[in-house]
Amino acid sequence: MARSHWHILPPLLCLSLSAQAQVRPEQAPLFPSIDSYGPSIEIARENGPQIFNALHSSLRQWGSSLKHNGMSYFPASIPADTILYHGARAQDPVKGMEWLAFEIEHAELFARSMGVRPPGGGPPGGRPPGGRRPGVPERGTPPDEEVSEWRLVPPYDVDINQDASESPHRVPPPNKEMPGYLHEYRTKRELSCLLYLDGMSAGKTSMGTLDTQDVVLRNNTNSTTPWDDYQRARDLCDLGVEWGLEGFIRMEGGFELILCNFTDGLDFLSARKRPKYDQPEAYNEMFQLEYSRGIAARFQGLPASRLTIDRSSMVSAFFYPLNLTNPDELRPELPRLVSSESEVIARLRSDLRQVMSADKSLQRNNIDWQGVVDLIVTRYSDRLQFMASQKATQRGIQSEINLLLSNFIDYNSTVDVRTAKKICAMHYLQSIYPKTTQDYLIYEAVLSVSREICNTLFEVRDIILQPEDSGSFGADNPKSPIGAHGSSVVNVNTKKYAFLLSGLGEVRKIIISPGV
Repeated sequence: MARSHWHILPPLLCLSLSAQAQVRPEQAPLFPSIDSYGPSIEIARENGPQIFNALHSSLRQWGSSLKHNGMSYFPASIPADTILYHGARAQDPVKGMEWLAFEIEHAELFARSMGVRPPGGGPPGGRPPGGRRPGVPERGTPPDEEVSEWRLVPPYDVDINQDASESPHRVPPPNKEMPGYLHEYRTKRELSCLLYLDGMSAGKTSMGTLDTQDVVLRNNTNSTTPWDDYQRARDLCDLGVEWGLEGFIRMEGGFELILCNFTDGLDFLSARKRPKYDQPEAYNEMFQLEYSRGIAARFQGLPASRLTIDRSSMVSAFFYPLNLTNPDELRPELPRLVSSESEVIARLRSDLRQVMSADKSLQRNNIDWQGVVDLIVTRYSDRLQFMASQKATQRGIQSEINLLLSNFIDYNSTVDVRTAKKICAMHYLQSIYPKTTQDYLIYEAVLSVSREICNTLFEVRDIILQPEDSGSFGADNPKSPIGAHGSSVVNVNTKKYAFLLSGLGEVRKIIISPGV
């Protein structure tokens, strides 16, 4: 994705990004320092599908799992009086840095026995040295090297007499003498200084799930230790001290909060002891399925009353002139940051810090960009999938095309397709008034996706309605379009029909499935 020239975003360009965008006096760019490494409208348009899907998948388990290499950041907040959960080996409340889960089953996973790590932990050997760093809030005692750093692998399929070192990817069975505790906490104020990292940013993999943390936030392009998550969390909280952040929202098997200081902003409600492993009360052969069900309940997102993000302040690698090429030639579809230019990474990091340092009171009236893209996805996704399938007949496609496009066409005179295309592309954006620089970048990205969808559908319409003199399916073929009174009046030849399906298939790839 190397580029020889970049169109940057000068301060005054925000006032004329699109002829369709309506401008209000209070609109102003968020990044006043412009250089050749900054965000650009051209790149936002080029990466329109990626930005579109990042917005659609944000805070959703389903889309974030499909697009697991997240490239975007969002300011986040958790309201006051929100209940959060933590699995621990100790009854006493946490006093430093630790993990919190949004689902009971997620925390219970780490409270059922002490053969597990806390959410976000890793395998043996990854515990950082103890001791408090200067300027860093007290984080309590790091997880025990021989206990908490083990990763739970269901079921407990290791021989109790087996040396755990013989199988580093397995874990010893739960310690029958050391039951855990399920902690409950309640936020006593809004946690308003949180940073959400999209995708599966808690996934300990070498595929790129950790790039936004290791390459950008930690400035560690040579990180080869995806499992050392406790050290990663400490580094993030060190950064939080500099940037004024309270914690970080990530997702893996459920959403989690790395909270840098449990003594600031939380009320400790309870710590309930879990039954020992050999007690009948501990038996639950369906626990892993119940855990999965709890996670699946958030496929379409967490309730807004528990966690909100500011999409108008989104900072995405897709805005910048970055080389997102994956060095793994077998996975070119996965974006990576490891080959990106250090100057552009530094600019992205600087812009992100500026966003996170902004007055939060100015972010209250942000645009619901996820709501905008949801309208587009729910309108077109299933229909595009149907029309691009081999099951779709030409008549079925014609019916869908008429349904989707007739609203944008004025039949009082000669059909003006060019105007109809513009109306179609702008339909879900006509009441959007960008304010921040990110709003403008997102606006152009979403418009590029909407425009591609509409242009393709109108191209299909032209093919469907174009008479053919030869090579047709035949007037009585069920794939033929229908005219007045249901009669077959026009035909599409086989070659053009294949092209039609191919075109629909390509535009279908622009937007991901809304899931189940």
